Amino acid sequence: VKGFTLLPFDIPAGQAAAYYPEVNPLVPLESVGEGSSTPTSKFVAIRLERSVESARIV
Repeated sequence: VKGFTLLPFDIPAGQAAAYYPEVNPLVPLESVGEGSSTPTSKFVAIRLERSVESARIV
């Protein structure tokens, strides 16, 4: 996903938070919890990269 602006927030180091549905593309549709069949959106590995053209992290 692209076009996000990072803001500091009081959460544990190494963690990130985001709103849905904007980050839905980060969770594969077939990735669901055993038994519950709910999307596994509690743990998604991400990498942040600075956007060269805008000098923002996307």
